[in-house]
Parts: sequence; structure tokens; C-alpha cells
Amino acid sequence: MTKRPLLVVFIGFPGSGKTYFSTRLAKKLPAVTLNSDALRLAMFGSLERIDEIRATDNQRLYTDVFGAMDYAARQALKSGVSVVYDAQMAKRRDRKNIEKLAAETGAMPVLVWMKTSPDEAIRRGQTREIRDDSHRYGLEKITMLVERFGRTTDVPEPNENAIEIDGELPFEAQYESFQKQLATFTGK
Repeated sequence: MTKRPLLVVFIGFPGSGKTYFSTRLAKKLPAVTLNSDALRLAMFGSLERIDEIRATDNQRLYTDVFGAMDYAARQALKSGVSVVYDAQMAKRRDRKNIEKLAAETGAMPVLVWMKTSPDEAIRRGQTREIRDDSHRYGLEKITMLVERFGRTTDVPEPNENAIEIDGELPFEAQYESFQKQLATFTGK
């Protein structure tokens, strides 16, 4: 694909298929996967403790977790290893930080926009397996999260290396689309 390591980040509804795609993509590239939900649980010990912190110091959850993810990503990228950053990057300011990290390490930033219908994302949010890297929500909570994403997300700008992936396709079709779109950035 490319000789430069990739720094792949994501936007998409909760339940759009970001983790499904990212874990499989990391095996194909190959790349290190950094998952914000799993790291948050490892750092703070339990979902209950995370909820306690969220109630009093919500910003700490993001500052600490993304600081650790950035450090780990920087180390991998400096070693020439691609990184799949499995975390929501809905804000342009956060993606600019990723672009800066990529520039510092000689990596190519890639933004994957997982496109899934709101109805499918809501269905998945209620039925998916509960693991360290994913959560199951009730109808009211997942609906609120999907609607909030739609209202608050900064869509990719033309100068971002954005790749749109249909979150409702099987992985092999998604990967084929990823490769074709990535080639437009790398010239290969």
C-alpha cells in the first residue's frame, strides 16, 4: 500500500462498525490497534469507576486516555509501525492533533468515515456483544448518542485524507474499498 506508516482514525455513529472494521484492518495492514474504550477500562479499572470519574471530572477521562494513546501511537509510528486509532474523532480540532502527530512521525494520516444508517447503528448499539472495546446501550441512550453525533460532528474537510466505508458491508468489501481510496492518496 504505502511505505510510510499509516495513522488511521475514525468517525461514525456509535454502532456504525468502527471497531469491527478497525480490528480487521489492523490485521491486514499490519498495524497496532489502540482502542480508547479498552484503554480507559485498563487505566481506571472498572466501568463503575469510569462512571464515577465521568460524574465529577469527565474531561480527565479524555485527557488521560488520549494522552496515553498519543504516546503509544508516537512510539509505534517512529518505529515504522502503522497504528489504527480506534476512537471517535468527530471534532476537526482532534483530527488536526492527529495530523500533527502523523507529521511529527512521518506517518500518513487517514480518516475513515464509517457510513451506516442511523437505524442500523441504533439496532447494533442495543444488540452488540459487551466487551472492553464496545458497549451495549438501551434504546433511549443509543438513540441520543446517534442523534448527538449527527448534530455535533465536524464532517471531513476536502484537505483531509478521508475514506468513506459502508459500515453495512462485509469486511472484505470494506477492505477493497479502503485500498482503492487509499491509493488515491498514495498514488499506488
